[in-house]
Amino acid sequence: MGRPNPDYGRGIFRRRIRVRAEGALVAVDLEDNNHGFRLRLRHDGQAVSAVEVDSVRHPFGTCPEAVRPLQRIVGHRLADGVQALRERLVPGEHCTHMFDMAMLAVAHAGGADECFEYDIAVHDETDAPARAEIRRDGELVHAWTVRARELVEPGALAGRPMMRGFHAWASQAFAGDALEAAGALQRGFFVAQARRYTFEPPAQNPASADGMAPGACYSYGAGVVERAFRSGGTVRDYTHAPERLLRFEPPSP
Repeated sequence: MGRPNPDYGRGIFRRRIRVRAEGALVAVDLEDNNHGFRLRLRHDGQAVSAVEVDSVRHPFGTCPEAVRPLQRIVGHRLADGVQALRERLVPGEHCTHMFDMAMLAVAHAGGADECFEYDIAVHDETDAPARAEIRRDGELVHAWTVRARELVEPGALAGRPMMRGFHAWASQAFAGDALEAAGALQRGFFVAQARRYTFEPPAQNPASADGMAPGACYSYGAGVVERAFRSGGTVRDYTHAPERLLRFEPPSP
């Protein structure tokens, strides 16, 4: 599972997500320390008609293949909602981030035209609990402190898990836009844990050596994990440069 990152404790994981719904198109762009994806979902006002993904930056060479299982959302009736789609699909058969982006796109398809951004920041956990926050178009939506993967503050949520079991309690505590933002923040927190490790050199850190549960996502699935080799030069540190997010700068050599 890589080696401890000597810089952990001094940085911030950052993720930015832009959602733009315009007519029959919903565009979702996502970039963070470890990933860069552009998703385009098309619909006819009634159902999803097409979905495509530009995989700009990703941990494994197999990640772009996950656009294939994502095609299962084509034909989904928008009126049936996102929850019905989640119940029909198996998240572990997909790229986690493509899947989340597709769910966002479906949630915002067929309604009014809109464009907004989520900014997620998760501070490294040290002797003090980690701060995790999400803003929508600059306005703070959630600000939590987390210790050992459990919420510490706000007090009303103290003891709630940030990993397994999160969605069960969050769906009771929040609704609408607040629930959407909470889910996006939880996913950011999950990915932020990768900052604890360094996976250099890539050739010595294939997916099969990560110790992840089989089927955790597409690249950890049986028949894929065996050939999921880590991409080089793809990790970024946006601690002091959030303005670079969604520029999709090419991977370094």
